Amino acid sequence: MVTEIPFDVANIPGPETGEVVAPEVIGSYISSAKRPLLVVGSEILRDGFFVEIAIELGKKGIPIAATGHSIKGFVEKGYSENVQYYNLHDLTNCLRDPNWKGLDGKGNYDFVIFFGITYYYASQMLSCIKNFATDPLIRAVSIDRYYHPNARMGFANITPRQEEEYKAMLNRVVGSIKRR
Repeated sequence: MVTEIPFDVANIPGPETGEVVAPEVIGSYISSAKRPLLVVGSEILRDGFFVEIAIELGKKGIPIAATGHSIKGFVEKGYSENVQYYNLHDLTNCLRDPNWKGLDGKGNYDFVIFFGITYYYASQMLSCIKNFATDPLIRAVSIDRYYHPNARMGFANITPRQEEEYKAMLNRVVGSIKRR
């Protein structure tokens, strides 16, 4: 396990911190999840590539909760299948509720993927899920360019000079998802 420093050094996660893993490990977990959910934020709009990654994950059968104004990217690309707008704070509270029926009415999720959410918002929502979403137990991971210690797993901090490497990592996540 690689020890990473939180992107925001004031982020004090407690004794349990997330692991830095290879993209294929995250893809494997997504593949084995019964009910995964992709939660995207407005940072995916900084490059059309990131919107395309979210769409590719949606095409693998993963429902997408578009938070903030990220829905704009899906509208501009003409992709509406499997995408719903949801307020991030409300969504996090719903995920904690064992009686919530999910975006599709079929039940809560067991695996949540955070992508493109402003760091300090994602950090707090991941902390809430990690500490309070225990019935059902929800695993939350991050595929952001920042290390989130409150996520069960994710990537190490990626500098702007490593942008192409980060994009390749996202492609590897998508490519390693085996079933949907």
